[in-house]
Amino acid sequence: MMANDLFRRQLASYASVHRDWRNKATHFVGIPVIVFSLLLLLSLWRFELGDREWTVSLAVAIVAVLGWIALDLGIGILMGALMAPAWYAADALAGALGSPSATWTAFTVLFVGGWVLQFLGHHYEGKRPALLDNIFQGFIGPMFLVAETMVVMGYRRDLADAMGEGDVTVR
Repeated sequence: MMANDLFRRQLASYASVHRDWRNKATHFVGIPVIVFSLLLLLSLWRFELGDREWTVSLAVAIVAVLGWIALDLGIGILMGALMAPAWYAADALAGALGSPSATWTAFTVLFVGGWVLQFLGHHYEGKRPALLDNIFQGFIGPMFLVAETMVVMGYRRDLADAMGEGDVTVR
């Protein structure tokens, strides 16, 4: 599968400030924690559609996955496979916490903790986060994790080239 040109450019830009293994490691934890925290918070809001109750969390997850699929079909499908249990777990946790204030507290701890990891990684990298230069990079970040994993596993040579990782071996 080939990535579309916009995705290849954005991925190359993102990869250029994510070379250090420590930065990558903090991102492999921090980004999922941040995404989960957002899904958790958005689980607080619900709306009716077609005689069913939906969460804003599910709506945002669906729109994000559709956006990721539009950028790269293969990575987008994998993102959907990862987002489904993340959404379900966030919705279940919001329900288990039992109150908006407890959900907000959990969100705050997770969100801030995830960002602390991101900035710690960029301290090691010695480069500012891509998100500070281009807000769209926040949408690319989760895809980068999947793309990086695929490249390291020996798949998606086209992405290895876009990411400037030519001959990648498992590190």
